[in-house]
Amino acid sequence: MITDIAEPDADPGAASATVASTEAGVELLYTLSTAPFPVEVSAASGAYRLADLTLVLTRRAARPIECGGITVSLPVGTGATALAAQTTGMTASTNPAGWGATVAASGTVTFTPSGGVAEIDKANGLALSIAKVPVNRVEGRAQLTVTVRWRVPGDTSEDPWSTETVRLPVPKFPPTFSLGELRADPLRVAYGGSVALSWQAANGSFRLSYGKADISVTDRDGFTAHNITQDTLFQLRGTSSSGSGEAEAVRSVWVTVAVPDLVVPTLTATRGVVTDRIAARTHTVPTFTATRLEHRPELSMRSFDPRQRRWSEPVRLPFGPAAAAPAIAVRDGRLHLLFRPYDSEQLTWAEYGGRTWRTLPNSPGPAAVAPVALTAAGTSLVCAYQAPGGEQFTRTSIDGTSWGAASAMPAPVGGGGVALCWDGTALHAALRTVLVGLVTGHRRRDAQGEWQSDGGGSQLLVHTPELVLWNGNLTCYFRSLHGSVWTRSRPKDGSPEGWIAKRMDDVRASNSVRLAVTGPTLYMLFPDSEGALHLRSSDGSTWSAAAPVDEYRTLETPALAWYGDRLIAIGRGGACPP
Repeated sequence: MITDIAEPDADPGAASATVASTEAGVELLYTLSTAPFPVEVSAASGAYRLADLTLVLTRRAARPIECGGITVSLPVGTGATALAAQTTGMTASTNPAGWGATVAASGTVTFTPSGGVAEIDKANGLALSIAKVPVNRVEGRAQLTVTVRWRVPGDTSEDPWSTETVRLPVPKFPPTFSLGELRADPLRVAYGGSVALSWQAANGSFRLSYGKADISVTDRDGFTAHNITQDTLFQLRGTSSSGSGEAEAVRSVWVTVAVPDLVVPTLTATRGVVTDRIAARTHTVPTFTATRLEHRPELSMRSFDPRQRRWSEPVRLPFGPAAAAPAIAVRDGRLHLLFRPYDSEQLTWAEYGGRTWRTLPNSPGPAAVAPVALTAAGTSLVCAYQAPGGEQFTRTSIDGTSWGAASAMPAPVGGGGVALCWDGTALHAALRTVLVGLVTGHRRRDAQGEWQSDGGGSQLLVHTPELVLWNGNLTCYFRSLHGSVWTRSRPKDGSPEGWIAKRMDDVRASNSVRLAVTGPTLYMLFPDSEGALHLRSSDGSTWSAAAPVDEYRTLETPALAWYGDRLIAIGRGGACPP
């Protein structure tokens, strides 16, 4: 699919005009424009049709990154998945200028910054232009592969460089297919007003979508939408089918409302709220108190179905505000939840059987406002928490209904939480052990219930680590400075000196990394530099690309567990009303 949003523009700081397909990486936003739009295949014989591609890269977060080089791979060949018939005559350039650009016969275009490094931020992006691409003669869907080598400015670690790879679709249409500009009249309406849409389109199937509406408009050239109460994106989708599959192009237009309804997952007011009309989903009108602001986030739950590759909407849980990050674990076919509530020192313990949540009566006890940990240990549950006085304790529930006596354990130094993991015979913990240097350490509880040192590392630890048993190895993931993510692992029966540390070059996280294991698969959940959650998975040999979870932003990574046939993520904030 390719979307008409703006005319191709080689100036990354200029406003968009017409054609663009956008892909969000973890660090950068990639906007691909084509001229003409949509791309047409060449005739069966004669000269090739030429297309120009413009790719604009902009930083997603406020803090800039340094780029060390970019490659754009165009598939070359005669088939449906190839874009260019050949590379003869193709040229490449950048804006701003100063980058070197080479086009290889394989279709790989390499862009190299002058001096080896260039900075990219929100205000100063980079436009890559690839011109005079000879489009081949077969309809289908090609794909550009973009790889960026980057680092955080000021990162003094041994190897600060990471890579980000995204893929951008370029569908190829028959010359008879047309999808003209989508026009709206007027572009700004009064609340509840109407807008007339018009277009020119032929030789394809066409649908108009906006809000929850999805209307077939094949063989039509106009439509009037009524009762527009909020800013609305109208999209005209055109598809063309061939023996090599279906290609889709989209034209879009925004219509704004003079005094619109405001529908947002999160609203932040830095000074005050002034209104003459407030609508609520309850029978009472919300009250705003201007004297102070309290942060009382409630817990919400998402689920991920790996068969459909789809996340559910986050749903608020019925427990009230949570003062610190929760923990979840599965025991005996039920999902257990533990967290420190906002209005009480007593930890809340609850369980979920697949349909409803039930609060359990026997709390592990009073706790400080700090993250908790929870893990299944055979048929038992083990929790770790910080007492109001600062001491760190564990408790064990053998039957899933009550907790045994508190047992002291080492406390994290300088904040953060504890990660627990049961390897089948022993309980392990990962935590920060030194304030100066932020060193991560590991502990193992022996048969007498005493905690022994199980090795450590010199990697810088920020926030809370995560510890799991994966493919016979104790595996610890944690966030370090500048958002880099490290992993440390050793065989579960290995020695404390056997930990192997490795940095993940293609991941940067703004908060803790969360893990869940099912069979040979490891899932990793983390927020990017803007707080958008991403999910990756690994079979032990390769990692999947980072896939965004949803549009909700977070300052704290949800707890993650595999329950039944899907992933469950529970965290504070980002919830829809029940």
